Amino acid sequence: CNASWPATEEETMIRLIVIVAVMVAGLIFGPEASGNKGYVLISLGNYTVESSVTSAVILAVLFYGALLIVEWVLARLFGLRRKTQGWFGSRRRRKANLQTVNATLAMAEGHYNQAEKLLIKGADNSDTPLLNYLSAARVAQARGDDVRRDHYLQKAQEENPKAELALTLIQTQLQIEQGQYDSALGRLESIYALNPRHPMVLDQLRQVYLAREDWAALIDLAPALRKVGKLTAQQEETLLHQAWCGRLEAASGSLDTLRTVWQGLPRKQRQDPVLLASYGDRLRRLGADAEAADLWLEALRKDPSPELFARLPKLKLDDYQPMLTLLRKIQDQPGAEAALARVCLLAGQLDDAQRLLEQEVAKAPDAALYHALGQVMDKRRLTNKANEYYRQALQLADV
Repeated sequence: CNASWPATEEETMIRLIVIVAVMVAGLIFGPEASGNKGYVLISLGNYTVESSVTSAVILAVLFYGALLIVEWVLARLFGLRRKTQGWFGSRRRRKANLQTVNATLAMAEGHYNQAEKLLIKGADNSDTPLLNYLSAARVAQARGDDVRRDHYLQKAQEENPKAELALTLIQTQLQIEQGQYDSALGRLESIYALNPRHPMVLDQLRQVYLAREDWAALIDLAPALRKVGKLTAQQEETLLHQAWCGRLEAASGSLDTLRTVWQGLPRKQRQDPVLLASYGDRLRRLGADAEAADLWLEALRKDPSPELFARLPKLKLDDYQPMLTLLRKIQDQPGAEAALARVCLLAGQLDDAQRLLEQEVAKAPDAALYHALGQVMDKRRLTNKANEYYRQALQLADV
């Protein structure tokens, strides 16, 4: 018999049929058996039991009835136990869920110690202990406790070993947010070897390379980021500009190193006005103004760019005539006339410089142009007029 579950309706019906059959058999064969009681002998080891057939049948029926009673009692007891366990389990789950909710509210209010305690208390009975441990890791991160953060992430992985990749990416993102770039990079490189096209892995590598100013690695990574949809075409171009400018800045300690990096740029990048401006600025800082002038003038002949026009007057040259000649040819381009006016000043052509500068400030007042006019007046020894232009330049510059 099954003592764990109450009898079903089918089982109860069968038992009733058996009992009725026994009673009918007793009514039929009872009178005949009463005149012939028979004899039953049971021998078990050194024990012997003797009884009439009638007594044995009655004892068997009573024994069977006792078994049914015991089965009913046990079923009731075990049923009560299951209900009790279910009630206590449900109560613990409700309490754990409430603790998780309160922990979330405490996190939002910045009560990190309280939030951490509630999350850990609720983890054992929570329906989602993995989420409790992940939240606890973020709380530990907010408290600056890296050791406990990693401990909770380990507990989360023990709860769900199949989520190793996701949990590792959560850990590396937390490390990035904490500025632990070397630790994050070590894990990311291992993941990248197995998942070279995983969008989250690539994006986290981008964050690490930017923080570490690893421009060469970032340049190699940019096309993959575009392919997996983490960058648009415009964002990829912006990122590459930043990376190449970073490489140029890192190589600006010597002219030879700087030139080598520049020659390593793809042809398309070497024609980009932003990168041309960045490279020329670094040439100028190293005293190679003439080289920067040749580079910029060649670029302006192909594609007049305001980005480069604004930089021409910063160059210190022995001969400004090639620059003046080109600027006069493309004087109608935006920014060209203002550049021409300031280059005329550098070349000592004061009349042309004053005329052009006055025309430009009449169109759009500008601090740099007023300052240049002040310089013209200084060279003409018109001190009061020069001071007036300098004041206007300062006002426009908000100094």
